[in-house]
Amino acid sequence: MASKGSEGKRVVVIGIDDSEYAEKALKFYCDNVMKEDDYVVLGHCPELYDLSMASPAVVDQLLRELSEKVQGLETKYKQIMQGLKLSGKFRTGQGKPGEVLCKIANEEKAALVVVGTRGLGKFRRTILGSVSDYVIHHSHVPVLVCRHS
Repeated sequence: MASKGSEGKRVVVIGIDDSEYAEKALKFYCDNVMKEDDYVVLGHCPELYDLSMASPAVVDQLLRELSEKVQGLETKYKQIMQGLKLSGKFRTGQGKPGEVLCKIANEEKAALVVVGTRGLGKFRRTILGSVSDYVIHHSHVPVLVCRHS
């Protein structure tokens, strides 16, 4: 049985970032999976830096830039959602992106998680890690991975 969240609607978590792959995953969801009464939660995990050796001024500047970047992304995707007439919200979390998406999916009682993929080869994926691999193996609900060439 599909999970129902906000007001009895099916909740779908879509992982987003500032890449074209995230936009393509949202488009694929809209074109192929979307149901009229879905509630879409856009999950985002900002890229974090090791700031342990940085001066307070540098840390302050980087955090300000990060905040502006996240706000810009949120504004962009809210406009996209309005244009597509999707109901939902934008959420951010701190940590590793795959863990954040799984946590958001659990908290929102999602029925589905949608993620894009860059299509890295096995070697690069092993070295860099893969958000989609993590979500596939740790999500408690079905995961749709949208791969585009």
